[in-house]
Amino acid sequence: MQSLTRSWALGQTTFSVMRRDPEMLAFPVLSAFFSILLVAAFLVPTVFLDVLASGDGVASLSFGALEMVLAFVLYFALAFLSTFFNVCVVYTAKTRFEGGNATFFEAVSFAVSRTPRIASWSLVAATIGLLLRQLDSLAERDGIPGLVFGILRGLLGFAWSLVQLFVVPVMVYEDVGPIEAMKRSAATLRETWGESLARHFGLGLLQFLTVLPIVGLVVGSVMLLGTALPVGLAGLALSAVVFVVWLTFFNVANTVFNTALYHYASTGEAPEGFEGFAGSAFVSR
Repeated sequence: MQSLTRSWALGQTTFSVMRRDPEMLAFPVLSAFFSILLVAAFLVPTVFLDVLASGDGVASLSFGALEMVLAFVLYFALAFLSTFFNVCVVYTAKTRFEGGNATFFEAVSFAVSRTPRIASWSLVAATIGLLLRQLDSLAERDGIPGLVFGILRGLLGFAWSLVQLFVVPVMVYEDVGPIEAMKRSAATLRETWGESLARHFGLGLLQFLTVLPIVGLVVGSVMLLGTALPVGLAGLALSAVVFVVWLTFFNVANTVFNTALYHYASTGEAPEGFEGFAGSAFVSR
């Protein structure tokens, strides 16, 4: 019960920032929209040309040198879009923590001013992403080699997720390159590991509890497919919409909390509303 109370207090504090700056929710929506268009722009011509080249009307989906180059370009573009709009969210939260109120276009303008940093970081992210993808392919091998590559992929993936945790806040607060941003991100994680765990078990618990009704709706809709097909399909469509909204909301919430953590680590002061809540996840230095 104490964990649930603490999680709810943490969630309320984070959500209050989002209520004051609801435009933050638009940024991940735009990121997803442009990402879908980008993937379609890459995949549709690629598959079409592959079908023509195969001569039998079936795409071979081979992965040669050209495909590797195209994959890297796609990874880079997706990383750029994701980082760009995350910078918008972090800048909006940072401005709120500093007593200001950034507008939608002010956040976009700031992200544009950080375009060189975003692009350089996206090159690093695309390189690591492509490396992890290759390890995924190697992990599919049979026997011990596949097991070894699978373990290596898991370890590198976990380490990468930790290293990049505060990269975007660093890019917003400090005008530094990707290597320095990763170093400061790792240092911030070491300094705030307790608070990071509080986020994990706080917002993470709320995410788990709030996704359960969506899972229940999916299960119920699947069960109805055999007896009431239209109702079941409508339920699945509704589940998809609700899940997207849920995912967007908590992605922003996690970004806001990570920004609050970096603000605390870089300034030594917890943002307004985050100090000493339900178990003191933030403690003034």
